[in-house]
Amino acid sequence: MKIGRVICSFCLLLTGLLAICQPAAVLAQEGPLTITTVELPAGTVGEAYSATLEATGGTTPYTWSVSDGSLPAGLSLNPATGEISGTPTKADVSADFTVKVTDSATPAQEDTAELSIKINPKPAINIKATYPAVEGIAGADFEFEVEFNYVGELGGEAKSFELVLTTPQGWSAYITPQYQKENKIREITLQPGFAAGSKLKVHVTSPFWPLPEPGEYKITLEAISDDLKGSTELTAVITAKYVMDLVSTTERLNTTAKAGRDNYFSIEVRNLGTAPIDNIKFSSVKPKGWTIEFSPDKIESLPAIDSQTVDINIKPPTETIAGDYEITIQASGEQISREEIKIRVTVETPTIWGWVGVGIIVLVVAGLAYVFIRFSRR
Repeated sequence: MKIGRVICSFCLLLTGLLAICQPAAVLAQEGPLTITTVELPAGTVGEAYSATLEATGGTTPYTWSVSDGSLPAGLSLNPATGEISGTPTKADVSADFTVKVTDSATPAQEDTAELSIKINPKPAINIKATYPAVEGIAGADFEFEVEFNYVGELGGEAKSFELVLTTPQGWSAYITPQYQKENKIREITLQPGFAAGSKLKVHVTSPFWPLPEPGEYKITLEAISDDLKGSTELTAVITAKYVMDLVSTTERLNTTAKAGRDNYFSIEVRNLGTAPIDNIKFSSVKPKGWTIEFSPDKIESLPAIDSQTVDINIKPPTETIAGDYEITIQASGEQISREEIKIRVTVETPTIWGWVGVGIIVLVVAGLAYVFIRFSRR
């Protein structure tokens, strides 16, 4: 009987101990799990991101998994440390997904949270030329089409940008709307967004004097707003221009000449291009039997925007009948196929033949007078 009482007392004690311990175990499982919201910093494509997922409550360590949806492309969730990291494939990423957190010490306790990630791009102003290099001759106008894109938080405020052009010395440039060439602008206002841009025209003129040498000339276009700045480089390519002109030194395209004698006429050979013209030779188209001589008969090289006088000796044959004739003077060089000038030549009878004519007239008159006097006596 006594032994039975002892066993009964032991059972009551054990039952009491179990009753005391059970609430402690339950208490350890009752702590709620809370997941901290994740926010990623602003950045651009190609940059790596990292943010830490945190959970409180329950018993550590925790295990992590994405149960619904998916992370944005390029990002990953590390179950061991609770980090979201990686390099997104887009500069502006927005995604909703569900993270499941499990208390590994007490697997029965787990929690989920809906998280939203949005990566805002770093503010930037991008300038892109449709054709960044344009060819033209010296003194010509160069036209560039450029597009501006203000990268900022979508839905954010518009921003004004000052437009600054830097050109080589002696060059001029201005900016106009795409279809309003008469309006010159110095500032542009842009809304933020990747697709929303604005196109403008940049007009560049090279100096006419002195003409720039053939080559590449750089023009810089900048858009500036406070600390935000973007730029692009435009290239005007000057190509060689070969232009030769023949003009009379007297500005008259006619002259007189005496048959059988030397008669001089001068022309000026002008290089109106942007590069030297080499090996200039002369020729003529003339009536049969005429002689045309040039002095000098050849120009080795004529620099750009320069000229040289050439004397021409026009010699009609002695028997040339008086009247008007036309000759054509031609010049050609290595870079110029042919330039020409037409000259009207009025041929006059030499003075000696005039006196001969006068003498003949005198003899005829004298003969007539002699005959008249002789027959009048009869």
